[in-house]
Amino acid sequence: MHIAILETGRINPAIADRFPRYPDMFRSMFDAASLSATGGAPDTDSFTFTAVPVLDGEFPATVDDYDGYLVTGSAAGVYDDYDWIDPLKAFIRDLHAADKPLAGVCFGHQIIAEALGGTCIKWPGGWGVGPFDVALDNTPRWMPQRDQVRVIHVHQDQVTRLPEGATHLGATGFCDNAMFYVGDSVFCMQGHPEFEADYTGALLTLREDSIGTEKVATALEGLKQEHEGIVIARWILSFFAGHAASRAAETAA
Repeated sequence: MHIAILETGRINPAIADRFPRYPDMFRSMFDAASLSATGGAPDTDSFTFTAVPVLDGEFPATVDDYDGYLVTGSAAGVYDDYDWIDPLKAFIRDLHAADKPLAGVCFGHQIIAEALGGTCIKWPGGWGVGPFDVALDNTPRWMPQRDQVRVIHVHQDQVTRLPEGATHLGATGFCDNAMFYVGDSVFCMQGHPEFEADYTGALLTLREDSIGTEKVATALEGLKQEHEGIVIARWILSFFAGHAASRAAETAA
């Protein structure tokens, strides 16, 4: 499968020389997920990933240019007045209408929810940062049955209303709508499975004044523990592969 990684944000310039761009973080995450996979999880040899910098106004010519799409995180908010925000929402609606598999992470989760009729706001409780346990329910077929997954979060916005037709999948103690899906064509999460502890720590330290010293200190302590981003990476790969297999079976029937 050829997956477009729709790049909606970039590393803060103050630390950009120390860390890869977001699409490269996802590529590394998926490679690591493939290497550690057991039980028939998809191998990344069957996937190709191409970065499309929508924040620069670049979009695929048609929804059929790629087999699936992943929307990255961003420092932007869905309510911001950047000239690429509304075109991205429109493109997301076109993807959904065309039954293209679509995954969203953090900002991607938020803008997909908004584009499909949900609501996202700047959360009055401030930032949610560090590893959080996501309590899971309504597990879809591309995920194994389990009660929770631990994943890094860095966000000050939250989805407060899911789109019509969405199924609630996960919640943290700070964020009620931390994961959702729509059928087998949309899979979204507030957390950052692609983030590693070193990048997250550098980012939180850089933003300490806006996040708050106490929250940052707690998050940095939490980053000393393992998180399960690779587990979620395997779920995303299985989501894309499952969608393709399902549509192929429908065509053959």
